[in-house]
Amino acid sequence: MDMYYSKLRANARESLRGNWLMAIGLFVVASILFGAPDFILNPDQYEFTWKDPVILVLSILLLPLAIGMVWAWVDLSRGGKISFAHLIEPYKTMFGKSILVSVLQGLFLFFWTLLFIVPGIIKSFSYMLTYHILRDEPELSPLQAITKSRRMMNGHKAEALVLGLSFIGWMLLGVVTLFIGFLWIAPYMSVTYAHFYNTLRAEYAEKSAF
Repeated sequence: MDMYYSKLRANARESLRGNWLMAIGLFVVASILFGAPDFILNPDQYEFTWKDPVILVLSILLLPLAIGMVWAWVDLSRGGKISFAHLIEPYKTMFGKSILVSVLQGLFLFFWTLLFIVPGIIKSFSYMLTYHILRDEPELSPLQAITKSRRMMNGHKAEALVLGLSFIGWMLLGVVTLFIGFLWIAPYMSVTYAHFYNTLRAEYAEKSAF
């Protein structure tokens, strides 16, 4: 089984070869944009003000960026080129749907977490392929994409967890380097999970054929 995770990581490194600069650039730009509303409008406020609803709206409008990032990693895992255009692609192709699927997924996870923390964590793995799936099947509705992710992850949630734990050493290195190392680690992990998705998708398609 360790060979399985090693192969996924090796495939990710191969995908990132020659693309590290753009991958890091995408991660940095997306991170800055995600944090901009709160940083600019509410840098040190600890009480509710008129700015909070504005921050909420802006944060919701930025949700498609997360989907664009995932699409970039999926394309890269398949030998495609990535660019900053990936970040705005969901705005052009499925703006409303990308916001709705993000909000629905967040609500589902919130309600599961209200039951207990563990069910929330388990469901987070169940829904983790939703954005990936929309890359290949943009015609799916938000609920259909979430449901398909749950079905594809059935029996594979532990694998996803172990795959994440295999990066523990790298994450500790990122902390030691005052989080600078995460500029490389975040894209590395994301592309590895994109390869994980490709593997599960092929397996799911094979099972569905019978």
